[in-house]
Amino acid sequence: MRFVSFRHAGEDRAGVLQGDGAGAGDAVFDLAHPVMAGALAGTAPDMHALIRGGLDVAAARIATHGLADAARLPLSEVELLAPYVPARIYALAFNYRDALAERGMAPPAEPVLFMKQASTVVGPGAPILLPPDIGGCTYEVEIAAVIGRRADKVGRAEALSFVAAYAVFNDISASEMIKRDGGFARGKNLPTFGPLGPFLATADEITDPHALALSLEVDGARLQEGISSNLVFDVADLVSHLSHTQPLEPGDMIATGTPAGVAGMRKPPAWLRPGTVVRARIEGLGTLVNPIAEGAPYGQ
Repeated sequence: MRFVSFRHAGEDRAGVLQGDGAGAGDAVFDLAHPVMAGALAGTAPDMHALIRGGLDVAAARIATHGLADAARLPLSEVELLAPYVPARIYALAFNYRDALAERGMAPPAEPVLFMKQASTVVGPGAPILLPPDIGGCTYEVEIAAVIGRRADKVGRAEALSFVAAYAVFNDISASEMIKRDGGFARGKNLPTFGPLGPFLATADEITDPHALALSLEVDGARLQEGISSNLVFDVADLVSHLSHTQPLEPGDMIATGTPAGVAGMRKPPAWLRPGTVVRARIEGLGTLVNPIAEGAPYGQ
């Protein structure tokens, strides 16, 4: 099932997406509508509440109840938001074999982790704002894995059972700032640098998260293309590894890294520019579209 957060008539709530978020006939079923109350069994029509209560449980109840036509809203009448805003985003660097080969790097011995702040998250259609004084910035299409239940020191064999959903994430990065700083903290965490969406696909929709095709285009030019079988540390590895450093909680998100083709590795560099549009696509997870605009100066 495909869950979304959306805005309609000035109110934000959760819904179920019919379609992939790009079709003319796509629709959202409003989980706040009174006819859907029985499907939620007292859970608030909010993605945080649905994740905490078990997204698989919510999906099963909704499927049994059915999507009532009275709750149907044409996609053209709503604004899709980020499906939810994670409290914690664990992000990976240097985690695709093709990207490492492009850089002439050996695979790391263990995951290279950094934290992405919740304040970076925006939804589909929201502009990515580039301060004019920070230098070159890149796109990074990534598979996001959303934790559905508390994971504490879990083994690899059971790790995927703790994942509730998957989504498209674009880890926008101020590459030249990161190089100057010698670290990820500032350059990964500017406002709007974490587009997420257009929906959360429950884990049962993704037969194998390690066999998904990823791609990214800027103004129609294909700049990234990869497959998740090239992950150095796959989703199961990452859930298990992180759960041994501290417990993972429902709603925590893991951004699993990006394949080859980032802006700084292209000749000449393909830095993001205001006035362009980025389309990040992952098989089974839809296409996340965001325009690029100029933001306020950062004031370094």
